[in-house]
Amino acid sequence: MPRQPVSLDGQVLSLDEAIALLESGKADTSIRIDFGGGVIGQPEDQSDLDGLLQRARGVRLIKMIADGDAIESAQHLRSGKPALHPLVEEILDALRQSD
Repeated sequence: MPRQPVSLDGQVLSLDEAIALLESGKADTSIRIDFGGGVIGQPEDQSDLDGLLQRARGVRLIKMIADGDAIESAQHLRSGKPALHPLVEEILDALRQSD
């Protein structure tokens, strides 16, 4: 059964809220993320959701490092298997083939 998207009506979410929503599969193209410093991220279309999740995780990790939090591994920041944006997968596959 497909997960029903959550309607956000233009609401801007914190990093943690947005990451949780994206990881749950309930986010749609109406999601807006506050990356801090006046930067708001949002996808152009449905295919941008995975890339947006990766960027949000990266920003969260950078903020944790900047705050001096102990970071053993980024693995604990994920709730499941990491998802790569299709363009990132294509680049990595091309690099593997060149070896």
